[in-house]
Amino acid sequence: MSEREKLILGAITELAAGMTTVGLYGGEHPRAGVIVEHLTSLLGELLDQEPELAFVLLGEELFVQGTPVTRACRQAPSVIRRMRRRGLEHVGFRPGVTASELHAFLGELASTDDTVVQNRPHIQVGKVEVSEIELGGPDESSGGKKRRKLASVRDRIAVVDDCLTGFASGAGLAVGDLERVVKAVHDSLEDDPDPLHHLAPWEGEARWPAVRAYNTCVLTVGLALLAGVAAALRRDLGLAAMLVDCGKLLVPADLQTRDLELCGDELELIIDHPKTGFQALLSAGNLPPIALIAVYEHHLAFNGTGYPRLPRPRHPHPTSRLISTAVAFVTLHTLRGGRGLGTRESVAAWLIQHAGSALDPGWVSALQELLEVEPV
Repeated sequence: MSEREKLILGAITELAAGMTTVGLYGGEHPRAGVIVEHLTSLLGELLDQEPELAFVLLGEELFVQGTPVTRACRQAPSVIRRMRRRGLEHVGFRPGVTASELHAFLGELASTDDTVVQNRPHIQVGKVEVSEIELGGPDESSGGKKRRKLASVRDRIAVVDDCLTGFASGAGLAVGDLERVVKAVHDSLEDDPDPLHHLAPWEGEARWPAVRAYNTCVLTVGLALLAGVAAALRRDLGLAAMLVDCGKLLVPADLQTRDLELCGDELELIIDHPKTGFQALLSAGNLPPIALIAVYEHHLAFNGTGYPRLPRPRHPHPTSRLISTAVAFVTLHTLRGGRGLGTRESVAAWLIQHAGSALDPGWVSALQELLEVEPV
């Protein structure tokens, strides 16, 4: 590895550390000052003979000066996640960048709200404007580049289905595509905050994993919005909800279609799917930590029972409690309802019966309020 490559990896590492430190402790923390000072020095060396040091995000890959660095640097996924959250595809550092500029830049990247990252004299940023047409199917105006509409629920389900199918086949997880779907859900809910108005209908067994993932995302983001959760965290929750049952995609297809009817040895085969999903996502990168927590704990009951089986019962993480309630509702409302096995009243009765044992009573109460609005 050349000296320049070491400097670039060092700059990425300091960027990631700076965003984390400022996010956790604030910009005035002494550790933040040390990181900014070190980052200023590294960038100064890198820019000594260059007009700009460009960080470019393309899909799942981060490039620095045209060279991919995601696999070469363990901290690159953290930088990718922060850039994507702020809608940035390009960050350019120019000669003369100062510590004060870097300090303010890190603060905006680390913010938990919708703070806009500003251009500065020696830091130029480019934003990704996500339109209604974003991924997939051919579009002549784009020079033949494939795009896909995200305007309708059916279009979003198609994107989720493609992503989950690719993940199950071992082709990797298109985190960026899922995040665009989450953003589309988030924007729809800001216009109409009742999540029951945005749920996808039953589309049959083949599309059930995608519909389940999408509806769990809608309900999770909707409840978080009604509870006053910050926008950036709402989007992280939505991504976590979308992936919560990914482990089931890695078990035999026959068991997936009969997940409500399993018993005995078959049930034991599927009980491990939270661990399976957790292990698979560890190598995906670019995921918020709460996604891994929710995948591992979404079948852990509010009272500490369920699975994975724990040596000592405890409450699940708050993220898991919210998403587990959403999963229960979606399974009863969409899956059983789509098969003609569930009604709105039976869903409400089941939720009430299991509040305080399997489910968080606070989120059950919130869902009860939603169930009392006019039927969708």
